[in-house]
Amino acid sequence: MSFNRIREHLMKNNFSLAILSILIAILVWFIISMTQYPSVQKTIANIPLSVDITGSAAESNGLSVISCNVEEVTVELLGSRTSVGNLNNENLIAYLDADSVSSTGTKSLTVKIRSTSGINFEVKSVTPSTASVIFDKMDTREFPVSAKIPNVTVVEGKAINSDDITCEPSAVRITGPSAQLDKISKVYAVSNKTNSLDTTYVLPSDEVQLYTEDGSLIDQSSLKLSTANFSINIPVRTQKTVPLTVGITNVPSTFDQRCIKFNLSADSVVLATNNSSTELPQNLEIGKVALSDLSPNFTKTFSLSNVLGENSELINMSDLETVTVSLDASGLSTMDLTLDQSRITISNIADSSYDYSVMTSKLPITVVGPEDIISDITAEDIVGDVNLLNADITTDQITLPVTFSCLKHDNVWVVTNARVTIERTKKEDTTAEPTTSPG
Repeated sequence: MSFNRIREHLMKNNFSLAILSILIAILVWFIISMTQYPSVQKTIANIPLSVDITGSAAESNGLSVISCNVEEVTVELLGSRTSVGNLNNENLIAYLDADSVSSTGTKSLTVKIRSTSGINFEVKSVTPSTASVIFDKMDTREFPVSAKIPNVTVVEGKAINSDDITCEPSAVRITGPSAQLDKISKVYAVSNKTNSLDTTYVLPSDEVQLYTEDGSLIDQSSLKLSTANFSINIPVRTQKTVPLTVGITNVPSTFDQRCIKFNLSADSVVLATNNSSTELPQNLEIGKVALSDLSPNFTKTFSLSNVLGENSELINMSDLETVTVSLDASGLSTMDLTLDQSRITISNIADSSYDYSVMTSKLPITVVGPEDIISDITAEDIVGDVNLLNADITTDQITLPVTFSCLKHDNVWVVTNARVTIERTKKEDTTAEPTTSPG
């Protein structure tokens, strides 16, 4: 056998001995470890904290975990080397001890550890060892839904009344902590789309917003809505600013109404209609006033709802409920006169078989007109008329109103609501043949 072959043989034997020695050393170390050091300590991090309280006293009291300030924990375990060595953050569960919880609110609970495979071990420490947990009772309530369309406008001559905007569905059920539900004052279906409308339109909602009574936006992370999809119906109306006017009644044909000037607390009102075929008026007469009521200190308040109630298709879009009207008395003056019965006529006598006469001998009146004219007015310039048209005459004497006019000026009027007594007398029958005595 050559020297080289002998050397190779020896080297192979030495390598085999080395391998065997290492194996024996490992075996000896394992035997010593298991006999001299049967338990070991192990640190495991990033163990998720479960907030499941199923079967606990908290659950039996109808409570739910709303929030927890701990998500993961680190644990130090002590146990047999073979058992603890197989544990990690996937087969360990960190959980809350909720058996002492019986009421809502924030509780500090102990964090406990268990194995999913039933391995026994001793917990040396848990970091953090406690968690701050908010408990509340879950509830479901229904809330009406309003619309919010911040970027929707209308073309000229059109309007949107926010009170007429509707949502479909009109209500939403919200499930969540009762304390959180108590805060909800307003629910809005919101569309952030930009539109300029000229007719009724339906928009889909983009989101739902919840607000407190003081207008603060509510976080919805702990709430569940029955739906977040709403259709917003936007009625668009035709709209117009209409001047307000006042009518004058019982006006003589010779009187110029243009001399009457009124002061109105509001000169116009914004009217709208939902009916596209309805034409909005050029002006709106809020009421009528008798000429005889227009003394210099005249004032009267009219209700717009009474006026618009006669036309249900007209809608008041202004924040205006009443209008106060007064006579513009600048440059006007008054004079007291007395008319005798010769200045009072009777018109529209329907029954020609009677004679009618004024029984009132003297009638005091007050005349209104421009200052530069009124001082020259006399009783001879004023005439009164009693109109028998449509008068219900069932007796020989009846009291009826008098309408006055000024013969000389078309801007002077009487503000006396006078009534006079009219007497009727049966006319003699002049057509009967005279009777003759027998000869």
